[in-house]
Amino acid sequence: MKLSELVLDNYTKLNETDLLIWNYIATHKEEVSRLTINDLAQKTNVSRTTISRFVRKIKLRGYSELKVLLRLEQENLNTFDTEVFEFTCDSLIQYITNQKHKDYKTICQLIYQAKRVFVYGSGDVQLSVAKQIKRMFTSAKEIIYDFAGTTFDHAMYEVFNKEDVIIMISLSGNSKKVVDIARRLKLLGVKIISITEFKNNQLAEFSDENLYIDSINLNFLQNHPNYKITMPYFLLAELLFIQYAIYKNEQLLLQGKKEIL
Repeated sequence: MKLSELVLDNYTKLNETDLLIWNYIATHKEEVSRLTINDLAQKTNVSRTTISRFVRKIKLRGYSELKVLLRLEQENLNTFDTEVFEFTCDSLIQYITNQKHKDYKTICQLIYQAKRVFVYGSGDVQLSVAKQIKRMFTSAKEIIYDFAGTTFDHAMYEVFNKEDVIIMISLSGNSKKVVDIARRLKLLGVKIISITEFKNNQLAEFSDENLYIDSINLNFLQNHPNYKITMPYFLLAELLFIQYAIYKNEQLLLQGKKEIL
């Protein structure tokens, strides 16, 4: 998506200062693509923080993403670009760094204390992540039930009870199907751990615990202008498993168990 489209989509959120910033960017695209955030702040007579707020208002993750989009618009790239690659790597590194400081204890406790654990993926990528979670947790001697090819009907809901935990993986967290499933499971007392994009969503509101992925969108292919990086889902699944294995070992040691993972 072009910057102008992002600005138009989020126009009602922009104030007079934001529009002045955008006017400068729109009329100096090539120049701004080479400026630092401090340089742009100086050019537009605003603070660095004001620039950052403007960038977030138009749904970009940071100033570096804005520069990448400007470069792509200027050069009309349809092949892999070094800066796009570097941006992707930097975004993934930042996501991992953020997860390093995330407290997984309550989530691990929910899984450890559950009578049964289920996992549900709402789309192709999410289903693949669900299967990976199922595979990895077998290494921690945990059986996780997945719903590949299963339709949630009345009989299916009778399987669940309040001693169960379900990990629900969704991109937006707002699809009607996912929200309806979460609502009905919540009424049954099932504990829900959601994995969604980092934004307000209905699934997260129904969940007892939330895990988020940073959605990384790239605009560098003409045939696929809104390419979305899926790796954060798989990174998060791996990190969740590692945290759980550590937690379970600690619990087994506290219980005086000789056989640990």
